[in-house]
This record gives sequence, C-alpha cells and structure tokens, in this order.
Amino acid sequence: MRRLFLLVVLSLVLSPIYSQNLMNVAFDTNGPVGKCLFPQNESGEIIFTGVVECEFSADTIIGLAREFIHSISKRYKADISSELEGGITKVACDVELKVGKKYISVGVWAPDNIGTWEKAASTVKFGLLIEVRNKKYRYTLTNFVTDRYRIPGEGKDQGPSNMIHWQRVNSLTKEKNHARSKEQNRFQALIDFENALYEAEYNAVQDVINGVKSFARIEDDF
Repeated sequence: MRRLFLLVVLSLVLSPIYSQNLMNVAFDTNGPVGKCLFPQNESGEIIFTGVVECEFSADTIIGLAREFIHSISKRYKADISSELEGGITKVACDVELKVGKKYISVGVWAPDNIGTWEKAASTVKFGLLIEVRNKKYRYTLTNFVTDRYRIPGEGKDQGPSNMIHWQRVNSLTKEKNHARSKEQNRFQALIDFENALYEAEYNAVQDVINGVKSFARIEDDF
C-alpha cells in the first residue's frame, strides 16, 4: 500500500515536470531539439491560424472555400480524407500532403525499373477549418502528424511533426557516432536527407496556407 502511495505521489510530482520539458525531449532518443520550423504553443501543439478580410458575403466565401478545398488534391497533390462539414458558417476537412520522393529497392531487376520503385518520403497530416463571416474568414490548421519512411536505429516513423524530425535526427546521429569509419558518410547522407525533408514538409504546408489566404481575393486583370 505504501509503495502504491509513493508511485501516485511521484506521478503527480513528475507529470508537470514532464509537460514542461516536453518541447525539449525527442521521444526516447537522447539528444538536443534544434530549431522547430512549425510554430508550437506552450503545450507543444502546432497551430496555424489567421483572419483574412475580403469583399465577399459569407455565402460567396463558403462557395469559394469549398472550391479551394476540392482543388487541393490537384494543386498540392493532397488527399482530402473527410467530407466538407459545417453548413453555411464553416467548412472543415482532413488533409494529407505527400512530400518528397524515396526510391525503394525490390532486389529484382525489371525493365525500365532496375529493381526500384518510388514512393513519397513522408506524409504530413493535419486538420483544416475555415470559419466564415461576411467579408472575412478565419482559417485554422491543427493536429499535425508526420509519417516518414523507416530508418535505422530508434527513429520512429510517425509522430508530431517537429518532434518526429528531431527524434529521427538524434537517432541517426547516435548510429553515426557508433558506426565504422566507412559508414559515416552514409549516415550523414541520411541526416542531410531528413533535414531537407523537414524543410520540404514545412514548405508544402506553407503553400496550402498561402492558398487559404488568397482564395477569396479579387484578382485585377488589368
């Protein structure tokens, strides 16, 4: 009974400490967290939000918002995985952005393929909400999760976009530090690829945000 009591007390004491350090810990892989491209709040959540003013009525903005969301799949090679919701005051959907390319060897020669096939190096998933009023609307992107390809070591495949990146970089760095000299370059190349992919994920999301900000602007053709 005393042991159970101590465990409860320790959990209550450590839980706020853990939450305070969440932004400085990369899962279970020891290592520093570098610059986070995606902005985080005090709870470590990634949220993009803003208000856009325009000259259209709420009904017109809703129509334009629906057209924009349907166009995402072609303009950004994204998948819309849920129906539009919210009626006349808002539209919402889940978005999956395919980012980068990874070539997988299948170990068998094939004509024009040479034993490899191509897949997305990562997928960034998030929720998109557009709330509408007359002559203005608010956009919010939340619940960011990144799903990447498998790597050596302790690197996880899926997690919050900032944390999954730095956890993987730390994992690869650990592997590099313990690798033979002839393997150093290979692990450094993997680290460089992870960093480039992280930036590409951020840029892909920014492209969507730029589209959200501009779909209701009046274009001057003259």
